[in-house]
Amino acid sequence: MSDGSNRLKELLDGKLSAQEIAEDPVLASLAERIYGADFIEQIGISRGETKRALVDQFSEIDGDDLLIEDVPDLSLPMPEDMPDNPIYDIDDDDVFDGKPLFAKLQMVGGTVGIMGSLANVFYGFGNFMGGCTEAMHASCRITERMKLNWLDFHRTDSFDAWSEVGSFGIPDGVLIVGCLWLIFSGWRK
Repeated sequence: MSDGSNRLKELLDGKLSAQEIAEDPVLASLAERIYGADFIEQIGISRGETKRALVDQFSEIDGDDLLIEDVPDLSLPMPEDMPDNPIYDIDDDDVFDGKPLFAKLQMVGGTVGIMGSLANVFYGFGNFMGGCTEAMHASCRITERMKLNWLDFHRTDSFDAWSEVGSFGIPDGVLIVGCLWLIFSGWRK
């Protein structure tokens, strides 16, 4: 191990005296960063002295030893020598432009599915299809049970297929999420 590594290890282990820390500006700066400014003041070292000593130590180094690489003069290309920037004609208005037919169908199908599902929840497909009538069951009231339940869509002649408008069930949520997935997957293609 080098002497600098040993001194740093002793600083971290707390084996250096305040005098030894004060004599080495690098160690004093490290001690200030590691243990804080209060520690430096408690052991009697002025922060200004350590900073001045550190600046003096690095100002004594020759200019060749600063690890700064001197870049030779290079002829940089002038703007007229550089190629033109490509101009992209992006039409943000047309979402469907350049998409395959299947992706377009996915996005349209997803949009129609969401609109249909929301229309069923808030208006009710029963307004289009007849809904639940008292002839089906005594609990059917024409004005309220107009929402089609998706799990019983094949039994529209039964009162179980209809529920109150405005009620939101798990099948409605699954249908909306599925339609959103269709739109998203079509958009990505």
